[in-house]
Amino acid sequence: MYPIMLDITDKKIIVIGGGRIALRKTRSLLQAGGRVTVIAPRLEEGFKTLTNVSFVSEKYHSEQLKEAQLIFACTDSKSVNQQIVADAASWQWVNDCSQKENSDFYNMAVLQHETGVVAFSSHGQSPTETKRLKQEIEETLKRQIK
Repeated sequence: MYPIMLDITDKKIIVIGGGRIALRKTRSLLQAGGRVTVIAPRLEEGFKTLTNVSFVSEKYHSEQLKEAQLIFACTDSKSVNQQIVADAASWQWVNDCSQKENSDFYNMAVLQHETGVVAFSSHGQSPTETKRLKQEIEETLKRQIK
């Protein structure tokens, strides 16, 4: 994998799924300036607090992908996520949240500080361990800065 930071300002991003993982991805994408559309027949309660996001209240179908630059397959069905990966064009970047082997990229745990950004990755092996490491380093930085 090649580590990279992307400027997603005004990029068309599709998140398919309405659960807690989709909510977490959507929040971070909006924070980075992405133009996000969430496609799901049902949404977690937390989606109601989001602004600047479009919602499509229906099940996934391939036509929904046609203009997306980044695609996040976050459904609770591995077969639907696999279909999303299969339907994507070669120029589209897809993250299958249920199976990292199907993904063109995966997210890193990010620690932002006024002087820079530190990102952590377990190459998709252990998001929980990556999150723990991020919190540990964040606490160390806080102690050092005081």
